[in-house]
Amino acid sequence: MKNSIRLKSLISISLLIFVLPFLQTCSDKSLKSLPGYKSEFTGFIQDSVNFKIVYNKETNSNDTLRELIAVSKSEKEKIIKKEKADKEIWLKKARKENTLNVYSLGILNYPEFEFKHLTDKTFYIFLPFTIIILLTVIMLIISFKKMYKQIMIISSINLLLLFIATISLYLIEVIDNLNQIKYGYYLFVLNSILIIIQSRKELNKHIE
Repeated sequence: MKNSIRLKSLISISLLIFVLPFLQTCSDKSLKSLPGYKSEFTGFIQDSVNFKIVYNKETNSNDTLRELIAVSKSEKEKIIKKEKADKEIWLKKARKENTLNVYSLGILNYPEFEFKHLTDKTFYIFLPFTIIILLTVIMLIISFKKMYKQIMIISSINLLLLFIATISLYLIEVIDNLNQIKYGYYLFVLNSILIIIQSRKELNKHIE
């Protein structure tokens, strides 16, 4: 009885892990190519007295105007330092905005299903997360019916689906760095392994 409760608890924990940060779906390389990261500063022009900073300014017609601003060498160093700090702040915020949990990956990615999604390859890449959510709910339900063998199989399928999705995201270069895989991912893998071990114990006990 105690082991059975432990198994139900582990499955329930998986549903809680799904709300934790799981994957950063945009690599740092991609984020740094966005206009928000690119600096207005485009270069310095040096004369006999001052450095001049070249800025780009966007007008309503999207024409680029250049404005030369003369600054001293010390000002130049301050501007570069501030710019570097601002970029790091922007990058940190962008990483957070692009880090999703399993529910976001599996459900919120396509809140309203349309048949046109079937022609979008990203639909199939994120589909395993939807299936993982559904299978975990099914596991919780059948745990009350003591279907331990099925739980063990489903938990193994969940891990397989997760690895397939991860490899697919890597192949299309959504993931290109291990830092994009967040702690929720590792906790889910660990918890799934514990579910397999615990369900096997329950299954062996009932066979005996």
